[in-house]
Amino acid sequence: MGANEELRLAPATHVVHGGTQDVAKDQWLPFEWEEPRLGRCVHGEIAIIRPSGTSGTLMAGFWRTGPTSPGASKDGSHRIAYSSPLGDETACVLEGCATLTVKATGQKFRVAPGSVVSSPKNLEVLWEIEGPYFKKYWCIFNGSQATPNPPKELKVTNVNDNPSDWQEYHFNEPKEGALVAGELYFIREGGSTGTMLSGVWRSGKGIAGSDVDASGKMATPYTGVLGDETILLLEGEVDVVETRTGRKHSFRAGDVIGLSSGMHVTWTSKGPFSKKLWVITRDQVPS
Repeated sequence: MGANEELRLAPATHVVHGGTQDVAKDQWLPFEWEEPRLGRCVHGEIAIIRPSGTSGTLMAGFWRTGPTSPGASKDGSHRIAYSSPLGDETACVLEGCATLTVKATGQKFRVAPGSVVSSPKNLEVLWEIEGPYFKKYWCIFNGSQATPNPPKELKVTNVNDNPSDWQEYHFNEPKEGALVAGELYFIREGGSTGTMLSGVWRSGKGIAGSDVDASGKMATPYTGVLGDETILLLEGEVDVVETRTGRKHSFRAGDVIGLSSGMHVTWTSKGPFSKKLWVITRDQVPS
């Protein structure tokens, strides 16, 4: 089979998504959705970087608000009742501060840049955003199959947390066999529908890897056997090369990256260190 024939037969969903926070003005749109208790709502603006995945409903991008944004006060502050009706949401605050209150329990959280907010589908939370500006990265997933024991609590962590349960990332790569690539910890190990995992991963000097050099540069072949992976790159620079086409994508801290399950790529983290917030999704309930 020739290269052109292989390209023709490649699944249309096999795409490397990517984008920076420097989104063009015409790409920001009012964020509109149906809130179950309140009806149609319009608050702030979104820019979508990843519009889809290989399964389920998967989207990721940025959301922002300020003095001129829909629903905001003149000083840029904002009050939003939001229950994540579109699916489980993993978000990371990039700019500004807010107080989050869970409607059912009254539990409060204060979030600031670096805070990771993990919101289960249908959990209503009041977002009281301080002015003048607020911005977050978000990833939303909704599958077709409900999980037996879905999460019901709002979870707030931080990308700078350093828990004791970092673990080496060992995985079986279909074409290369057993590999080790950096280390990670989990934020969530299940969602409301299908497979939804999230956590923080890092690589670099002194961190395990099957192919890591003295400078901390690490190269890893990868096909995403667990599902689509959506990433906010927190630190460092990486290159992603599509095996089938040879096309190279370069990313740096702050960028969003979307890898498609089943698509073979080579991920190269440049030294000395790299770090990412990751979400893995698949429209299949784990057995």
